Amino acid sequence: MSNGHPSLQTPPASFISHGSGWERWAWWIGFLLLLAFSGLVELRSAFQKTHKTDLQVFLRAAWAVRSGDDIYQVTDDHPYHYHYPALLAILLTPLADPPPGVPRDGAVPFAVSVAIWYWFSVACLAWGVQALCRALEETSALPRLGLPAFSKWHALRAIPILVCAIPIGETLSRGQVTLLLLALVCGLIAAILRGRRWQAGFWLAGAICLKIIPAFLLIYPLWRRDLRCLGGCALGLVVGLGVVPGVVLGPERTLGYFQEWTDALLRPALGRGEDQSRAKELINVTGTDSQAPLALLHNGLHADRATRPKEATDAVRMGHGLIIGALTLLTLAAGGWRNTRDPRREALFLGALTLVMILASPVCHLHYFCLSLPLVAGLLAVVLERLEYIRMRTGFVVLASVFFVCSLLPVIPRLEFLRDHGLATYGNLLMWSAALVWLRFGRPVANATSEPQYVTLAA
Repeated sequence: MSNGHPSLQTPPASFISHGSGWERWAWWIGFLLLLAFSGLVELRSAFQKTHKTDLQVFLRAAWAVRSGDDIYQVTDDHPYHYHYPALLAILLTPLADPPPGVPRDGAVPFAVSVAIWYWFSVACLAWGVQALCRALEETSALPRLGLPAFSKWHALRAIPILVCAIPIGETLSRGQVTLLLLALVCGLIAAILRGRRWQAGFWLAGAICLKIIPAFLLIYPLWRRDLRCLGGCALGLVVGLGVVPGVVLGPERTLGYFQEWTDALLRPALGRGEDQSRAKELINVTGTDSQAPLALLHNGLHADRATRPKEATDAVRMGHGLIIGALTLLTLAAGGWRNTRDPRREALFLGALTLVMILASPVCHLHYFCLSLPLVAGLLAVVLERLEYIRMRTGFVVLASVFFVCSLLPVIPRLEFLRDHGLATYGNLLMWSAALVWLRFGRPVANATSEPQYVTLAA
């Protein structure tokens, strides 16, 4: 049955079956684990003397929107500052958290806000994975496999979540926005696979409005000469960064925030600014356990934490730029200049670029690596299409296991040296390398009728 696009076909009803009894029980066990973890997050975030969550700083910025204060000057109880564009603070105003000493009249209790944000993040994860995997299914040869339909449906969704479980748990425990960002990136990739290029631009704009780092992904539509995606992104940016803040905050205040963000965050992060108000909490190389090449090079030169300089040298920053430039060029070369109109290649290409985007940020937290999930899902889809090749199955199992271990060990207490020297980064680069190998040497798989179900990406 057609779904309205000439190159897409709706999977048979059995393909979205609810699965066997043990698979249903597995999902219920996963939900119970999330429920138990939510209790731990609630305790750490709202019921300890020191709130161990980043959510409070977002909600304090939301309070500044309501009260007319400066969103980049308010802090949480640590005290940490707000580092994002104004749109997130505006959208979070219903959960705004007032600073100490300010009456809480009409404010949602902080413990309730923590619970709402936790389950909203879980919903973002579920929606993003479903949107991405459904697009992978619609544009692949998966229905030709001999496996029961429900096994394919569950495997394609559950395995990437399990492989990325450590960074997913990290972002949930920290009350961070990374799972929302993941949902936006998944929406971008799903729209690209379906040929909805204006919509893809809107998803990309949403990611940039949330966190400026995804502007790196503009490389994709530029490399593919995709004017519709660029147009949709431009329109979305005008709305998210200009119209909405301008209406809520006023044009003058909005422009002032752009200048303040540039002076306090962008320029210092690039080693060019004089504002050091965010140095201790973010900008200094020693301020966070960053996994970016910038921090790994710096830590390699200064192995002793006690004597490690707080700022990276110009040579280290240049090394970071050269590494990111090399990773970007290798990814673009593997993706190819010509548009092959192969959705599997486009999914892996975008997943690989997303990983380079993470590392390109001067500050790359461990929980950022949950954004590797689209890359894992893309590789898994390739393997599911070729289950007859035992070496591919074995290779993916080994690759996923190494990725999981590299994500797990750095978060274990007393293994700080593994964070300092980027074990998680190397695990992700291994996954990235596998994607590039397939992009360079892989071939599409035809469906049962020997006609590949590929999305037409041309204008």
